[in-house]
Amino acid sequence: MAASAGQRRVCRAAPQGGRAASRKCCFAGKRRRTESRTVATIPPAFLDEIRNRLDLSDVVGTRVKLQRKGREWTACCPFHNEKTPSFYVNNEKGFYHCFGCGEHGDHIGFVMNHDGQSFLDAVETLASQAGLDMPKADPDAARKAERAKGLKEAMEAAVRAYQEALFAPEGAEARTYIEQRGLTPETVQRFQLGYAPDSRDWLFRKLMAQGFDARVLIEAALAKAPDDGRAPYDMFRGRLMFPIWDRQGNPVAFGGRILGQGEPKYLNSPDTPIFHKGQLLYAHHLARKVAHDRGEILVVEGYMDAIALAQAGVPNAVAPLGTALTEDHLRLLWKMVPAPIVCLDGDNAGQRAARRTAERALPLLTAGKTIRFATLPEGQDPDDLLRHGGLRGLQTVLSQAEGLSASLWRWERMVMAGNGAEQRAALWSRINAQLKTVADPSLSAAIEAEMVQRFEASFGHHPYRKSARRQWERARQYQSQYQGKQHGQSRSPMTWGGSQPFAKTGGGLGGNDRVSALDTRSLARRPYEVLFAALLNHPDLLELYGESLATLTMHDVELAQFRDALIQALFGEVTLDTAHLQDHLSRRGLDSVVERLTGSEIQLHAGFTKPDALKDEVIEGLETLFAGFTHRDMQHELEVSKTALPAYAVTDEELHALHLRAKAYTDTKPSS
Repeated sequence: MAASAGQRRVCRAAPQGGRAASRKCCFAGKRRRTESRTVATIPPAFLDEIRNRLDLSDVVGTRVKLQRKGREWTACCPFHNEKTPSFYVNNEKGFYHCFGCGEHGDHIGFVMNHDGQSFLDAVETLASQAGLDMPKADPDAARKAERAKGLKEAMEAAVRAYQEALFAPEGAEARTYIEQRGLTPETVQRFQLGYAPDSRDWLFRKLMAQGFDARVLIEAALAKAPDDGRAPYDMFRGRLMFPIWDRQGNPVAFGGRILGQGEPKYLNSPDTPIFHKGQLLYAHHLARKVAHDRGEILVVEGYMDAIALAQAGVPNAVAPLGTALTEDHLRLLWKMVPAPIVCLDGDNAGQRAARRTAERALPLLTAGKTIRFATLPEGQDPDDLLRHGGLRGLQTVLSQAEGLSASLWRWERMVMAGNGAEQRAALWSRINAQLKTVADPSLSAAIEAEMVQRFEASFGHHPYRKSARRQWERARQYQSQYQGKQHGQSRSPMTWGGSQPFAKTGGGLGGNDRVSALDTRSLARRPYEVLFAALLNHPDLLELYGESLATLTMHDVELAQFRDALIQALFGEVTLDTAHLQDHLSRRGLDSVVERLTGSEIQLHAGFTKPDALKDEVIEGLETLFAGFTHRDMQHELEVSKTALPAYAVTDEELHALHLRAKAYTDTKPSS
């Protein structure tokens, strides 16, 4: 049974009964009266931005344990005692409601009532969660709100005027164009299409006659004031008019398509106090409900694409307003569905736009929000596709939509100029740079693992190493032999950080004595010294191993300086031969290191470092060294994270990301 109005007031402010509840309830009433005085200091657009950035379930879910029920969330009401859930949260509509006590509200109302915060405190809390800075106090907020109201009234009057002109004699050319595009009267009415007569000041005079101020019409971008002091003239002339609505369905701007000759083909309203094109999507308010119900939203290039799809039975389509998709656009899409489909042309321009969208989306991705890409046949827009292939043709294209990582891989492969080592290294470098922009560590690791698999499937080896099979074999060898040493068994051919970095056996590095027992001094340095000795005598391999070299974990200051000097040589103008490289190192004060690395001791026990060693032997030796470094670092990082988890609040997500990285490394194991 629903509670009475009096009961609802008590449970809004105080879940507990008694005199304390009465005091809290009185405070709540005072707080709401204060809210009416302070709300004017917060621009309504800022409050809308908070609501649009945050799903209500994310706000409520940090305070109440929610369970998904269809497209809504439910819980036991936090505002009164109950055992059966009657509290519902609806992200699409942006409100919560309790069918037990009648409590109802939005993001701000929930934080106020649940946390006992004032209106301003609740807004500040939510702004912080949304990553927004609080606006500075604006004494003119009330005046600006009144001005925005006047601008919206002018826009509504303009919509009516353009609609009337479409069906007047002067709208004949526009009606012919509409018929040629196959638009029905119902579609024209649904999207409020109109016509701007080809006259200097037709709309300006019409709205002035209705009592609108010239300054309002200019500020709404319906008219422009010329520099020569003459009377204002219309912004749009001789164009088919498309109203652009805000998220509540109020007209706030226009797009106009030229009829006949003239440029630009499409003209959009500039930004105004009530219109910001980077924050709105065309037909969003019409597509939102259907998108929510179907779990799918399409992003197309232009107004006519969205209109044609809606007429064909696909009303869940939106379009940007003459710009590339922005971060605000992506957040708006994700509030409707977790994986919107960007449907762009297959030509170069369309693919470039899709790629820009992907790059903009990467930093915003989370485990539950991504983006997909559907590529139209080259030379066709959605309207063309529907004309030639009908809904079945469109559904075929949508069924082939690619995930974000698959699309990124395809675009990067398209720009590869050959499959040589340099091109492969450049490919992975570009992919790696993109992965670094993903803020979520677990998601970044998962995408990296998928990219590694694609790289190996295309080129037959791990992106960081020449041979995945050899890498796996070496890593397993290190692991088993290191564990054996720890249990007092015979020393391994390669143990990292133990009492003997290399031991003479028949199984080391290809089954010969290229690596054998080295001096036990500076044991931790030895693997790096062998690595640098090989690269010093075979500097052409720096191009192949430069990225791996740059990512090495180095604790020895002198060797770290040597490594940095090698990288500087690689990316500078140093000729990659031994003489020029040694001269480069000498000029950086590293003569003593060069002398030690070119001595006979290392070459005697690690034969692949010799200047006359076969290139395959050198590469095999380097592969083994890098595999050992990778294995050691991964094991160390996992152990440190496990140890740090209780003491330093390392998150489960961060630890999970490390495991994913380890899996990406060990998944190179060859199938038996």
